[in-house]
Order: sequence, then C-alpha cells, then structure tokens
Amino acid sequence: MNTQQKSMLIGALLGAAVGAAGGYLFSRGLDMPRPEAGAQRLSLRSVPPGELAKLGLSIMAVLRGVAEMGERV
Repeated sequence: MNTQQKSMLIGALLGAAVGAAGGYLFSRGLDMPRPEAGAQRLSLRSVPPGELAKLGLSIMAVLRGVAEMGERV
C-alpha cells in the first residue's frame, strides 16, 4: 500500500468517526427537553437553511486547511 492509499484510508476512517460523532451529538440534542419549545419536538426540518449553509462553509474551510497542510508537508 503506497502513501496515497494509506492517507486516503486514514482520512476515510477519521471522516467516518467524526461523522458518526456529529450524528450522535445532533440526535442527542434533539432528545433534550426544551421548555421554550413546548410540546413541539425539534427535528432536522426545523434547522434553518442558513445554519446548514454556515455548516457547509465551515466544512469546506476545514477541508481547505487539510489540503494546504498536505501541500506544506
């Protein structure tokens, strides 16, 4: 296995672990009782599109940082 294959495998495993942790934290946050929400239960549909756009931009910034780090090494 060459260096590129090793880095791809490590990146895929780390990405899967971070994604699973993010999904767990998001679902845990949905299960928390919220007094201001009343009887209404929060769901993924209640996330504003602006928040999803900010999250997407943040992910792209992290990926750009990783790519730049690879160029410096």
